Amino acid sequence: MIKNIFAITLLTLGTQQALANDMNSAAHESEQTPANLSVPEGLYVGGGLNYNSIDLEPLFSGADRETAMGFQLFAGLPIASSIAGFKTFAEAGFFQTENFNFGGGSKERVRGIWGAGVLQRDLNEIDPNLYALIRAGIEMGDDDGVFMGFGAGYRMSSKVDLRAEFLNKDLLTSYQLNALIRF
Repeated sequence: MIKNIFAITLLTLGTQQALANDMNSAAHESEQTPANLSVPEGLYVGGGLNYNSIDLEPLFSGADRETAMGFQLFAGLPIASSIAGFKTFAEAGFFQTENFNFGGGSKERVRGIWGAGVLQRDLNEIDPNLYALIRAGIEMGDDDGVFMGFGAGYRMSSKVDLRAEFLNKDLLTSYQLNALIRF
């Protein structure tokens, strides 16, 4: 738990600094900046909290659904896309949950590393800074396998985004809230 709090604190401090730096530079360039914030090319890093649910019924008769909080850290890069209207990214990351209580004193964390392709589409008709995303990837760790998800993001500035996502993994269902910083 202390590791999670430390990781989120570092991410929050980094996000605040990036947002402050971006606001200062935006004040100097306000006459030349369009209303919507275009996605800069290059590396981004992020992290966030997740709420995970694991359905044990398919594995153990009479077992119940267990839940646990967790965190994830990730990095991504834009890649060339031939799909009109979509931006494409490659992401890799690490995730970890708190302990799931499997009964009988058995508690386990779920950890893993993952890689995913992300398609992102701006939703200019709603808000120029809002976008939808879908992802598909593979995870290696305690919940090996293919995963898919969808979500939405909002550009707070040209350097800081907030995302809310739903991921369906092999055994886990994960609801995530992430912040990312672009370089």
